[in-house]
Amino acid sequence: MNVLLAAPAAAAGISGGQILGSITVSGLALGAWIALILGVRGSDRIKINTRDKAGWWGIITGTLSIAAGGTWADVVNGIGSIPKSVLGNGSGLGDPGLGGIALALTLITFGPRWKKLVWPALFGISAAVVYGSAGGVWGIVINVIRMAVGQISGAL
Repeated sequence: MNVLLAAPAAAAGISGGQILGSITVSGLALGAWIALILGVRGSDRIKINTRDKAGWWGIITGTLSIAAGGTWADVVNGIGSIPKSVLGNGSGLGDPGLGGIALALTLITFGPRWKKLVWPALFGISAAVVYGSAGGVWGIVINVIRMAVGQISGAL
């Protein structure tokens, strides 16, 4: 009698490009939010100690939250709607367009010398929302992040 032993379909290791195992975009968004909050508050393990790191973590967290949808997207779209209403058409500043608002948010995120890193993180989250709507070069940043997320989560 011959017995054939086959490996289970879900063998341990990296399969199908899922380098973090079975994880969804919502799981990645959750992890990004926790890392952002811990890092900005001053974790000894997660070092978000500069405005640039806080801004990029905000952009990545915002992008993951939009991709996850549901409550994640609602929260970030709420944060992202503030600069659109303050700087957008009807604000008395003319109509800078979404590309102009994306430029302004990028400058506000990475330009000043912030004492509290929560501000560049929040402006980064807002920027992620506007980048996705603005298109152009701003959309390229978001699409690169989405493609990397798709590879990590196995969505591609």
